[in-house]
Amino acid sequence: MENLIRYAEKLFDEVEIAVYRSREVSASVELNEISMTGVRSGAVTVIRGIKDKRLGLAIVDSDEESRVREAIDQAAKMARLNSRDEKWVSLPEPGKYREKPKPNYELKEAAPDALVEMLVRAIKLSREKEPHAVVAGGEGGVSWEERHIVNSHGVDVFQEGGAAFFFIELVGMKDNVVTPGIFDFDAKRDLNLDVEGVVERAVQKVKWAYTVKPSRNEEVPIIFGPWASAGLLSFALFPAFSGERLVKETTPLADKVGEKIASDVITLYDDPFHPLAIEPVIADGEGVPTRKNILIENGTFKGFVWDNYWAKVYGTESTGNGKRDLGSGGISIGFHSMVIENGKRSLEDMISNIEHGYFVDGFQGAHSSNPDNGNFAVTANPAFLIKDGEVVGSSVFLVAGNIYDLLKEASEVSKEQTVMPFMTTMITPYIKFENVKIAGK
Repeated sequence: MENLIRYAEKLFDEVEIAVYRSREVSASVELNEISMTGVRSGAVTVIRGIKDKRLGLAIVDSDEESRVREAIDQAAKMARLNSRDEKWVSLPEPGKYREKPKPNYELKEAAPDALVEMLVRAIKLSREKEPHAVVAGGEGGVSWEERHIVNSHGVDVFQEGGAAFFFIELVGMKDNVVTPGIFDFDAKRDLNLDVEGVVERAVQKVKWAYTVKPSRNEEVPIIFGPWASAGLLSFALFPAFSGERLVKETTPLADKVGEKIASDVITLYDDPFHPLAIEPVIADGEGVPTRKNILIENGTFKGFVWDNYWAKVYGTESTGNGKRDLGSGGISIGFHSMVIENGKRSLEDMISNIEHGYFVDGFQGAHSSNPDNGNFAVTANPAFLIKDGEVVGSSVFLVAGNIYDLLKEASEVSKEQTVMPFMTTMITPYIKFENVKIAGK
């Protein structure tokens, strides 16, 4: 890397070279049968160079020195053709990094056999616990990544690590009722995935779904499951924390630092070092040290997150939230592990206190939410009716509103926390909201 940086410095005022080596192992199930296994590996190198405030980017699917030199030359040509970016300040300087977490090298050498065994066990358990259900889909996967980021200002950081995940989708067919797809999952930094727990939770939801209950227009308490929370918040709320949106005046949170935007039970932060985090990185995509960034504390908005570019445009410092897109090579503001702090009572206890309400396992349509104002309109499916402290059946209904109004109605969070490897990894409890208006279907 040192030779490559010296070569690139002859062509640029400043330059960054980022090498990503990855290995992915997967196995899939479809209709109770193992449908596919695979192992993929490769390397990607991204060159980002600046000459006279002109940016040049190049990507090559290799880490071989000769190929990387060609990419450097290509980036230099691109920089000459591009317009000047008068907002550009500089690439980041070296920072103080936390001690690297010890990688689990078992994941680096994982084979499909271990994943196939998990899926076969899941199929067998599912059929034993609920013969009327079909394992319609599912997947196990292990990912391993090594990333090395070097720039001409002295940044030189290497990280490696991996994670494993497992999920199944069940569809129940009983007494002329076909349930919607019911998901459950687990993700960790090791291969000790909770196959039995995943199957047990999924089967329970299938059994609830056999009893279909009508819904009506009303105002009720609702408990959001991890999938529902991760889907809605990722689209309606999280983008508003971006410093880029603050600069561009497209966030509803401008001028709201220090104000209440949620109820006291909501504390939200981005923490790559959380014990449940599946990617505990010490540096972001451009080599800036990562840290815990509190976004909402007991309902109060605490501030925005930044990458290097937009932080310098605004006159502040990066929070270590530069995320690299390996498709384009560019950096944008993103998150590592978004955590909603958990509470003291179990989901079971929370349900037992509801006379009439719902538990929502998933939302459809969350991607259409508007982060510029927080408005959303989604379909709750699957949703489960709660009567006198017990789940009595499944239902479908519409929920529309504003995410900030909804957050102020949060009344409790469960002690359980679940890792959701969604668009952004989220670690979330079950969240109870009061007075949620629904439209029956």
